[in-house]
Amino acid sequence: MRIGNKVVRNLGAILALALASAAYAQDSVNVKPFERYWTQPRLVPKMGIGLEESAFAEVGVEYHKIYVHPLSLASAGPYLTVDGIIHDEKLVIGPKLGYEVTAGLLGLAADVTCYSNFGQQSFVFTPRAGLSIMGFVDLFYGINLPLSDFQFSFINKNRFSLVFNLNKDYFNLRGAPRKEKK
Repeated sequence: MRIGNKVVRNLGAILALALASAAYAQDSVNVKPFERYWTQPRLVPKMGIGLEESAFAEVGVEYHKIYVHPLSLASAGPYLTVDGIIHDEKLVIGPKLGYEVTAGLLGLAADVTCYSNFGQQSFVFTPRAGLSIMGFVDLFYGINLPLSDFQFSFINKNRFSLVFNLNKDYFNLRGAPRKEKK
């Protein structure tokens, strides 16, 4: 019976020591596992590829911020990019202004694009929705809605795109600068 009591006392002492050291370690690094916050917005590269009737490349910047939540990540920000399409050996560019919001595995975006072949131009509005890997990579489907009378024949109504928001904060969320609370 005395050996049993000794074992219980020793196990209790070990458990108390482990809990005390865990509490000390947590206080010393100031970890808050259930904290929610926005990172400081930053200008980040935004690049992608896509398919309408022709393939296109997209390059630009986004004023991107990340929302850190215990269950998932979200992101949001306005962007300015340019689509580049080569059709019949001619370059068509499409400066674009839009806004993107993602939450977990879902994303929404909308933008206005002015396609131009340096002679003619057409404007389209494109709402998009699809899958997202927490705002870092987006696979979207969109519908190009004409805003002008003239439309290029190769700018299809359907649009698929794979876009990357290259925010370095994804690789160190705890160390990322945080947006100040008002």
